[in-house]
Amino acid sequence: MRRIMKKRINKKIDKKEILENKIHKIYFVLAVVIGIILSVGMPLFSEPDGQWHYSVSTNMVHLSNDLSAYGEPVGTGLNVQKSAYQRGNHFEQYFENKIVKMPIQNIPRTNSIPPVLSSNFLGHLIPAIGVWIGYHIYPSAGVMIVVGRLFSSIISSFIICLIIKKIQKGKLVVFALSLTPVIAGTLASLTYDTFSYLLALLVFLITTNLLVTKQITWKRIASIGIVSVLIVLGAKTNVKLLLLLFPLVLFILVFEKFKDKRKIHFEFRGRKLWIFSMVILGFIIIAMGIIFTIKPSLIFSIYRIIINFSVNLSPSLSMNNIFLGLLASPYPSYNYMPYWVAGAWYVIILLSMLVDKYPISKWVGLGAIAIFFINFLGVYHGFLTFQGGGYAPAPRSVIMGSIYGQQGRYFTPFLLVLALALASSKIRLQVVSGQAVLWLSAMLAIVSNIILLFATLFGIYYL
Repeated sequence: MRRIMKKRINKKIDKKEILENKIHKIYFVLAVVIGIILSVGMPLFSEPDGQWHYSVSTNMVHLSNDLSAYGEPVGTGLNVQKSAYQRGNHFEQYFENKIVKMPIQNIPRTNSIPPVLSSNFLGHLIPAIGVWIGYHIYPSAGVMIVVGRLFSSIISSFIICLIIKKIQKGKLVVFALSLTPVIAGTLASLTYDTFSYLLALLVFLITTNLLVTKQITWKRIASIGIVSVLIVLGAKTNVKLLLLLFPLVLFILVFEKFKDKRKIHFEFRGRKLWIFSMVILGFIIIAMGIIFTIKPSLIFSIYRIIINFSVNLSPSLSMNNIFLGLLASPYPSYNYMPYWVAGAWYVIILLSMLVDKYPISKWVGLGAIAIFFINFLGVYHGFLTFQGGGYAPAPRSVIMGSIYGQQGRYFTPFLLVLALALASSKIRLQVVSGQAVLWLSAMLAIVSNIILLFATLFGIYYL
């Protein structure tokens, strides 16, 4: 009996060791393999605005070139490559033909090097180095892009590997989320979204470790300062909202220490809670009344946001397809990803959020949920006046208030915020077998990213 018990204990220790000490290594191996597959196999410019990201990256390393030499437009998409694939001369057109250098001022759409302290520059820094390396291997757009992708994917995967190693809780969330086709495809591209995602992970790392240890040290304060500066300078606008987590967590930790030291006990129950809720509701109603009086057009804006969440006004495989674009499809218009892949990833991400449990103040959870929804509403509000193209006449969906331009990847980093809310030990939902979630995530990562490549190429050849 003792031997059997020892074996069981040893098995449990081994499983825990995999989650604690080996998960970052497993991630790195998977990420590198998937990164190589996507970097080499995916069509060029397969990320949204791919041509623009390429131009910015080449401009930064003084390799400005004329994409029209390859027949590529100023805009976005894979339509030109689609013809090249079907004709069978894609490799010759993009990989054998050398770039035609052009003065930077003549480059359409982006004819300058972005300021150093900007999201454009910092976000494209790693891809630009990769593109420069590719140019010195062979100066064609195809080689430069593939090498740039490989460099970006490997460097980013290594950084994420270190983050998984250092974070004390939530390793599985970072592991799973970073292997989804949206993130894996982003890492294996020239987009600046990669840098924003890495910064979001750093925020998650710092806040999680603060909440687990409940220790505010000078080292952590310095980390908060450095990451905050990087986010202000280099992150996309909506990702900057994650900075709200720092004061939220710090204030609550300081308040809890003060409360414990002074032995102060606060309770919001029964009548007190009801009165407090009514006061807050009253303030909200008064504030909304004042705002709508000053700017009545906001009423129509709210209608548009509500109708877009109530009716599917963009049912096709467009960039507006948030369900696919959040986790499964980096570019829904061209990826042709099946819906079950997205559904499977939603389940896996939720399960990964329920593995690690630790004591968290309910105010942290509520604040995290608030930040998540503020981002959601903020992104939709930001695209209220955006239209993807001219309409003559406008389709019924636009007339009825369709909001165009928001993409699933804008919300993906904010799933980390939800993970903070669900990690509370007060939420009794918990997944016991973290190892099962780990291997399910790994298998789904391999399958779904292969499907991403296959479905994209299938669409190019046959759809």
